[in-house]
Amino acid sequence: MHRPLLLFTILVACASAAAAGAEADDADTYRLAHLDYMLHCQGCHMADGSGVEGTVPPLPGEVGKFIASPEWRDYLIQVPGASQALIDDEALARLMNWIVRRFDPENAKDLKPYEAAEVGLLRSQPVTNPTEVRRQIIAEIQGTPVEE
Repeated sequence: MHRPLLLFTILVACASAAAAGAEADDADTYRLAHLDYMLHCQGCHMADGSGVEGTVPPLPGEVGKFIASPEWRDYLIQVPGASQALIDDEALARLMNWIVRRFDPENAKDLKPYEAAEVGLLRSQPVTNPTEVRRQIIAEIQGTPVEE
């Protein structure tokens, strides 16, 4: 075999192995995030993300709508269920990225993924009244005045 052809064959094999490794990493990430969702979120948000009317907001078609808003993005990490989850910052970042992509793929197309450092900072500033904060953020996004 000629050296250029051998080199080309080796490069193609390496590229294929790297692509297969990336797919395996994606599968592991998905599996780990899904497991964390089942352990830390599903009890309130339900397996399908539907939530509980009047108390736990639904995720499908909703969670990614406001992700471009810095306040909303922060809120998703600062709610007690997320900020106090018994997982590390990297796992919470992976979980939140998975939730948005899983339950609101249309609105998650341009999602800037959460990173562990960002999550760690936000977790140190949890919201104490998530229902009120959520109401205020939605009012701001919709441009409606917030009643005191």
